[in-house]
Order: sequence, then C-alpha cells, then structure tokens
Amino acid sequence: MSSELDREPYFFAQRFLESAGAIIEEDSEAFEALLPEELSSQLEVPEQIRIKAGSPTQEGDAYRIGYGSSLLERMTDVACGSVCLTGCKLTFDYLKSDGFDRLASDMFRFSRAALKVVSSAPVKTHYFILTCRFLAQSDEQKEGLLSFPFHLETGAFVPEMAGMLDLPAKEFRPPNEFYRNLNSWDWKKVLKALELQAHGIILEKLREFKESMDRRLKRDVAHLEEYYEALKAEMEKSLQRPGLSEQLIGDRRGKINLIPSELAQKKTDLASKYSIKAKLTPCAGMFVSTPAVKILCEVLIGRRKKGLSLVYNPVTKSLDPLVCQGCSRSITKVFFCPQHHLLCPFCHEKCPLCSPPRRHS
Repeated sequence: MSSELDREPYFFAQRFLESAGAIIEEDSEAFEALLPEELSSQLEVPEQIRIKAGSPTQEGDAYRIGYGSSLLERMTDVACGSVCLTGCKLTFDYLKSDGFDRLASDMFRFSRAALKVVSSAPVKTHYFILTCRFLAQSDEQKEGLLSFPFHLETGAFVPEMAGMLDLPAKEFRPPNEFYRNLNSWDWKKVLKALELQAHGIILEKLREFKESMDRRLKRDVAHLEEYYEALKAEMEKSLQRPGLSEQLIGDRRGKINLIPSELAQKKTDLASKYSIKAKLTPCAGMFVSTPAVKILCEVLIGRRKKGLSLVYNPVTKSLDPLVCQGCSRSITKVFFCPQHHLLCPFCHEKCPLCSPPRRHS
C-alpha cells in the first residue's frame, strides 16, 4: 500500500495533467491520461499513459511516479512555467449535524472567555490548495513539493486537508467554474496567511537537512581549529631554533599574530558554505467546493457577548482553525483584547487593530 508521502506526487500529477488539458480516467489503483500532443512532447511520454503512485520506476505500460522520478521533474518544470489551475467538487453521503460543542471544546482554548454553540446549518464553501515546489540549496540541495490548503472565506490554513482529498467522492471541474466567486474571497488574507505559514512549514520540512548541514559545519570548524592550533604550535616551536635572525623572528611572529583573523575568515567562509537558501515556487492550484457546516456561536468575555462563526470541514472531520484579526495567523489558542478583537498569542499583548502603527508624513 502506498504511503501518503508516495501519493502526494501522484495527486499533484493528476491535478497537473487535467489542468493542462489531459482527459483523466481513474480506477482504484491508478489513473489513465490522454494527453494533448504538445503536452506529450513536453513530458517526453506517449499521448496515452497510465500512472501509479510509488517509487520512481516504469512498470510495464504504467509509470510509477514519486519523489525523484524523472517524469515528476518534467511535470514540475512545465508547471513552474505558469501556475496550473483546476477545480473539484466534493460530495458526502453524510454531513455531521450535532456534537459541535464537544469538537469546539476539544480544539480551541479561549483565554478568559467561554464559547457556546447557538445554531448550525449546512452550507457550500470553498477552499484553495496551492502546491509549491521548494528548492533548498547549501553544500547539497533538497527539493520537493508542499501543499498549502486555505479556506477562501476566512483565510484559515488547514494543513491536514492536503493529504485527505483522496477520501471523499469528487468530480474534477475546469477552474473557470469558480471564477465568478473570485471577488468575494479575501485573497489578501490568504496571501498573508501563506506568507506566515510557509516559513514555518519550510523550516520544519528542512529540519533534518539543516541538522545535517549544522553537523558538517561543526565538524569542519573543529578540523579547522585543530589545524590552526597545530600550525600555531609548530610556528612558535620554530622560533626556539638557534641562529634565527631578528627579521625572520619578526616575520614569523607577524604570521602567528595573523592566525586568529585568518581562522575567523575561514569560519565565515564555512558558515556561508553550509548556510541554506530556500526558494518556494507556486506550480499548481486547485479550487475545492465542498459541503460544510457553518456553526454560529456566542463567546462570553466577562459580561459581554461576541458573535463568532466556526466551519466544520467534512474532509478533515474537524473544525477549521480561527484566524487572528491582527496578523491573519491560523490559531486554536484564542485571546481577546478590550475591544474584543480575536487575536493570536503574538498579538494579544498589543492589539494591532487598537494601536495601529503611526504613519509618517
């Protein structure tokens, strides 16, 4: 059975090919694609191909696509030329209708406030999943794909959703069916949330890579220090030889005095060699239309009440995070300022909405 990591490139390939004009027919193990002639030429594959998830090999008439496969690389190169868009509509046989109080109490922590569910109703809502290629370069390089799912009405970041879209029944649709709603979605919130979330996710994705570079840096610095320590000891010992002229002694002492600065420069060069530069490039996007449940709540803050709405996401079978009104960060630990703005732990000490930065004339 393929792991979720194996299947991420598989789903990317499916979205990419359909958005590029291929006709897709899926079964339980793979999908077949009929490619336009130009796309077939760009990818260097026949016009009709069968793709499975898994290690990057070709199996009979099927291509197994995974990280490191040449076909995935070619798809990514084509995709990075422009952001490919597609869409899908999800359907569910059953939609949760109660138990939201328990879900909310399990997921959220309200500081000095209490939440109560008032009512709920089924709705149709939309998400956008942006797939990006990341490239991290240091003494070595690491690359891969990252997906960022956002709720288009609130800007909430829902990372679990990317790996769970294979579960519900879905129908892929052309993206232009979603364009009529573009102006109603808060894209500024989504882009700001992407900027916030991408940094942390890339850091986590590169954690082992950074640890490896740090170990190599520490090893090379240790070797460098040993070398210069031995060099200094050898040069100082050479000064004890009889018959050395004052000029030669002075020259050697000058070189010994330069060792600390030379060592510092070498350490700086090593730090630069093992530093990591990361680049994130959007390559595919998918609109997702799905049934959901909108939950109207009341939050009791001291003696005052504030209305609040939550979204039950049937894909994740959970509630979407709330969004900080100060910085657009997705949160489950919630604070309120004296003016009752909904804030994250970073914004609650000084609400950006109550004390906006001064404008310089």
